[in-house]
Amino acid sequence: MPPKRWLELKIEVPFEYVEPVAELFHAYGKGGVVIEQTGLWNPDEGEPPPERPSAVLRTYMPQTPAFRTKRELVYIGVALIAKLTDLPELEEREVAEEEWEAAWKAHFTPLRVGHHLLVQPPWHVEEPRPGDVVIEIDPGLAFGTGHHPTTHRALESLERLVEPGANVLDVGAGSGILSVASAKLGAGKVIGIEIDRIALKAGRSNVRANGVSGTVRLYAGTLPNEHVAPAWADLVVANVNAIVLAQLAPELRRALAPGAPLIAAGILEERRAPVEQAFADAGLAVRESFEDGDWLALVLG
Repeated sequence: MPPKRWLELKIEVPFEYVEPVAELFHAYGKGGVVIEQTGLWNPDEGEPPPERPSAVLRTYMPQTPAFRTKRELVYIGVALIAKLTDLPELEEREVAEEEWEAAWKAHFTPLRVGHHLLVQPPWHVEEPRPGDVVIEIDPGLAFGTGHHPTTHRALESLERLVEPGANVLDVGAGSGILSVASAKLGAGKVIGIEIDRIALKAGRSNVRANGVSGTVRLYAGTLPNEHVAPAWADLVVANVNAIVLAQLAPELRRALAPGAPLIAAGILEERRAPVEQAFADAGLAVRESFEDGDWLALVLG
């Protein structure tokens, strides 16, 4: 039997239209949705984003007898969205099944973190060892698989610092990986907040997939937040970037219970000084620091 052929559909869209195009791709593309945000700017250096940031979206369709109808529906949907904003033409490319699988899934493999954490995607399941805490993450439309040094260090710190029954606040929840980990490590209640609606949707899906909906609640927004009372958190984890951490330092401190620890990750080493100063001004001192290449994570209290 010849290998199955897939059709890759690709388009670059302004960032405010990523969500509707992603929903369209998700509805008719059976091979998932890939979103690549354009870079070329460094927020940790204080550089402003592009005047109109954009993202490249891809989806994949198996070339079954019915695929032409679904392909046409995607084209109709994109044409309707193009009534609201300028969009380029959809790009098409045929790929073999082996190429599609490699492109979509190669970088998302099981990852062991700390002593007992096993992070894995639903398509590549590893047999857990006795005592493993298994976290199943489909990054979907969000970032956060545990492979980036900042997320890796945050997970290691959570494994050490989450106390049974603790209230945990996850700032910049993304894919929900740190919220799910907190719940599975024994937290009594976890609140995650995220400004990106696409990431929030992926995070909520991962919370359900891991069976921790009774413990974890993810909300849109940042701090201050109506869902987070002052001194509510026995532990805060914030995996964002240096500028956001410095800006939010007073609010992060306000959310912490007296003497509670804060895990701050996503800091480039060269931005260490202003971040530590912002936390010092908020009344938090560095207890531990972890370096991984150019990246830094801090535990403060």
